[in-house]
Amino acid sequence: KVEGSSFLFDASIKGPAITHLTQVPEGFWAILLITIGAAEQFRAEKGWVDPSEVPVDQPGLLKSDYVPGDIGFDPLGLKPEDPEEFMIMQTKELQNGRLAMLAAAGFLAQELADGKGIIEHLQSM
Repeated sequence: KVEGSSFLFDASIKGPAITHLTQVPEGFWAILLITIGAAEQFRAEKGWVDPSEVPVDQPGLLKSDYVPGDIGFDPLGLKPEDPEEFMIMQTKELQNGRLAMLAAAGFLAQELADGKGIIEHLQSM
């Protein structure tokens, strides 16, 4: 159950996480679409060469100084200056992200198996 409420979510969202998306108000999806669109537009302008300046046989050409995924947002200064250290950090982030996706898939699989939320499972232990 969601504690409290906001203009997007009210306290009536409950049950296993696998069913939460069907309970979200429709206005949320419009806001999400606009937000994602703006972020993708920013990323495209930063990383890709203007289509009018690209040869016809090379659509989607990246700028020479652009590193995929690097949009210059590092407020904590965690990005290493050394290229080898940067590569090690990228590998760690990819591995941790993969592990997190597997964990989330396991949570959802458990909820699909018996219809109980993950918190309910943890509380019953």
